[in-house]
Amino acid sequence: MIQKAAIAPMFDALVSTLTQQYLKVRQQYRHAQALWAYRWTDSNALPAPRFILFGRGRSGTTALLSMLDDVPALHCEGEVLHNYVPYPYRHVLGRSARAAAPGYGCKILSYQVQDVQNALEHPASFIDRLWNEGGFQILYLRRANLLRHALSNIRARREQFHKKKDDTPDEARALRVDPDHVMEWIRSSEALGAYEERLLEGVPHLSLTYEEHIRDPDVHQATVDEICASLGVESAPIESSYRKIAPPSVREGVANYDELVRRLRGTPYEKYLEEQD
Repeated sequence: MIQKAAIAPMFDALVSTLTQQYLKVRQQYRHAQALWAYRWTDSNALPAPRFILFGRGRSGTTALLSMLDDVPALHCEGEVLHNYVPYPYRHVLGRSARAAAPGYGCKILSYQVQDVQNALEHPASFIDRLWNEGGFQILYLRRANLLRHALSNIRARREQFHKKKDDTPDEARALRVDPDHVMEWIRSSEALGAYEERLLEGVPHLSLTYEEHIRDPDVHQATVDEICASLGVESAPIESSYRKIAPPSVREGVANYDELVRRLRGTPYEKYLEEQD
């Protein structure tokens, strides 16, 4: 007989599996829609402007895209290449063709180009092709503090990191982390940053950082104004639909902070310990 205590985990695992399958099926359905739109839409009739928000996850891309979606001239989608599709370039163009606004933007994360979209013949030139042939402007958002980026990834895998504004606030909890695991995340992020630089080589782009353009809510409007000016569209008052609940410093956010300090001491990443976020 199955114990009652075992039913909940089994049910959760089943729901998780079904959800993943549903998301894959939905992606392929959207891919078919995108290919159809790509086939029958004149390139001159595509939204203008078109842009790609490019970077790593946990760098403020979701928050920035939600703000840009408040601009009437823009329709923004999330990670259009989150799952594998047979024709990535056509998929992105086709998704833009279905936009419900004069302008269109979406998010592409660097790991998706490197690891997910295996149908790409020349991954290193994919962003260049989107700019050069597809007419997409490129916004590049990165997080300069690699330690905080690592901790954000770890936190995201343990709890809901961003919450809607109308959700009940939760007190941010300090994380107990494995310092070696943190170091692995830092080095992985550093490697992705180098990969992004290779993909952007020779590609005109607007460079943004989480620390300068996203971290402080007081700069959000100025950030959107700057991007709209770069895209050539009229800006508008915005309000991000996400809020951060992470502690303001690494010391407050890590329960075993002293252990982490000992691991990072003498490495190039020690400088990130005392930076406020």
